[in-house]
Amino acid sequence: MQPFFSRLISIVASFFIFSAAWFCLWSISLHLVERPELAVLLFPFGLRLGLMLQCPRGYWPVLLGAEWLMLGWLAQEVALAHLPLLMIGGVLTLLPVALISRYRHQRDWRTLLRQGGALIAAALLQSLPWLGQGEETLNALLLTLTGGLTLAPTCLVIWHYLTSTVWQPLGPGVVSQPVNWRARHLIWYLLLFVVSLWLQLGLPDELSRFTPFCLALPIIALAWHYGWQGALIATLMNAIALIASQTWHDHPVDLLLSLLAQSLTGLLLGAGIQRLRELNQSLQTELARNRRLAERLLETEESVRREVARELHDDIGQTITAIRTQAGIVQRLAPGNEGVKLGGAHIEQLSLGIYDSVRRLLGRLRPRQLDDLSLEQAIRSLMREMELESRGIVSHLDWKIDEPLLSESQRVTLFRVCQEGLNNIVKHASASAVTIHGWQQDMRLMLVIEDDGSGLPSDSGLQGFGLAGMRERVTALGGTLTISCTHGTRVSVSLPLRYA
Repeated sequence: MQPFFSRLISIVASFFIFSAAWFCLWSISLHLVERPELAVLLFPFGLRLGLMLQCPRGYWPVLLGAEWLMLGWLAQEVALAHLPLLMIGGVLTLLPVALISRYRHQRDWRTLLRQGGALIAAALLQSLPWLGQGEETLNALLLTLTGGLTLAPTCLVIWHYLTSTVWQPLGPGVVSQPVNWRARHLIWYLLLFVVSLWLQLGLPDELSRFTPFCLALPIIALAWHYGWQGALIATLMNAIALIASQTWHDHPVDLLLSLLAQSLTGLLLGAGIQRLRELNQSLQTELARNRRLAERLLETEESVRREVARELHDDIGQTITAIRTQAGIVQRLAPGNEGVKLGGAHIEQLSLGIYDSVRRLLGRLRPRQLDDLSLEQAIRSLMREMELESRGIVSHLDWKIDEPLLSESQRVTLFRVCQEGLNNIVKHASASAVTIHGWQQDMRLMLVIEDDGSGLPSDSGLQGFGLAGMRERVTALGGTLTISCTHGTRVSVSLPLRYA
């Protein structure tokens, strides 16, 4: 029985709340139009249609029944004319609302346009019974369009806020919680509302014709900052400013047209901004996915390199050792044969050359320093292997990166950038000093390699493991690599910090 009583209480509460709001909006509409039956087609129509577009179908009879009761009461109190036309129009508006009711839980740009199309269709159907009434037909169409497009989007904003908010039951814990006033948002809203009022009341008479164009500024500002919700809230604020001002009271048709233009602007601009935000979010998600995939590919590549290097080291190293052993045995077995002895020595020399070539190849496949040393120690070892001091190059390493925070792909990429940078300095720069800086800044890894040489030649770094390949590696990890040659060469790398 409890679910039944809960449903009954909600229906009764909805009935009385909607009736009170409907009557208040009818009273406001009566100040903008001359006839009571036309006032029903303005804001009361927009309220009912906006609630029907959001609430479940079970509440539609409650809303429609409450409106009919209010119409019957007004017919007795103020001699409301054309009562059958109003009631028939209310029934006809159920058709477009029912067609898009299944999309009401979605919050994308298509939903805004669908609801806008349903509003226009419902306005046409509401004014359809007025055909044959002469000038009143156009008045009814203008009123329904203005009321629907002004209030129904506001109902969407409020309904979205109520359904997306986590509500807590009343209790002592709720009272003790601080209230989040969102002061920045309130200041924005109040400031733009004051601007709207000033545009209505403060502009000189010769500039009053530009007021509708100026009222688009708050809509654009809030739409840009808050999306479709901001556009619809700015539209509501403009509507309140237009109604509150005295400028339009002598020209009600101009007021209705201005309200209609503001509502259409807010709806279309909100849908456009929402579309752009959804595209941007989709692109950001896809970009993050591609970066994760690229990082996984780099990790896989380094893993394959490591395995190949290990296999080459084990197999070829053992084979070369066996060849040298056999060459020594041949030399000892034929001590008097100079030809055999020279051939054995030549074989041993060739095997040593193969071993050196394989070692260089292994160093390019997988930096062996990274397997046994930390990244800072590996870079220092690399600087010693380059024999910078013997070449007259003074080197300095300033390293302030916490290595446990790095992933394996980041460690390898930073090392290879240092390797390629130092290699280019030795081959092309004719430098006398080189400095490597590594540090963390604002959740990013920063690496700078500087020298005082002549800079890089135009064709450097374009082949092999050059800087072009390093730029691709850095970009795959979501970072940037820049090269400047103003005074010497400066290679700068910036990578987002990801925990290993």
